Amino acid sequence: MTAFQLAGVAVAALLSENFILVNCLGIGTRTKAFQDPLDAWRTGVSLTAVTTLTALLSWLLDQLLQHFALGYFQTLVFALVGPAVVAGLRYFLKNCVPELSRRMDENLASITSNCAAMGAALLIAQRGYGLGAALLFGFFGGAGATVALMCLAGLRREVSLTSCPKSFQGIPIELVTIGLMALSLVGFYGLHLS
Repeated sequence: MTAFQLAGVAVAALLSENFILVNCLGIGTRTKAFQDPLDAWRTGVSLTAVTTLTALLSWLLDQLLQHFALGYFQTLVFALVGPAVVAGLRYFLKNCVPELSRRMDENLASITSNCAAMGAALLIAQRGYGLGAALLFGFFGGAGATVALMCLAGLRREVSLTSCPKSFQGIPIELVTIGLMALSLVGFYGLHLS
């Protein structure tokens, strides 16, 4: 791939194929990430690290599976790589950087049930990306999810629940806000720099 095509992969992963708002892949079980911008940042950084490492390992394992004609194990392998990467990162941080582990462990643990890493691995395999494109897609996909999480957390604080009609207060106004954010990114769908 040329540098221009790699830039297209990065822009697509960041905007038009956002894991959270467009593909609905990065929605995990940790609701605090949608409320507190600092927690959203920590969860996003954890998600970016996990999707990048999962993209690398999944690409390598997919090459091995294809070489040995074991492509039918692809989904199973991808489903196991994400949690293995999270466990490895948690172990590494706990033993090498304990202070960072203390701050990020809860966020990393929530990524285990997040399907963005597996979804990124499947999209990379389906599209036949090379190693460079796979790493860019994983990194910028995680970065796009981080931006979306932080925007959602910031907007949630800014949306005044008292100024909207009573029937829209709470979850309905949040869903409308998320829907409008998703619509703004869907406008970029199909954008490829090729």
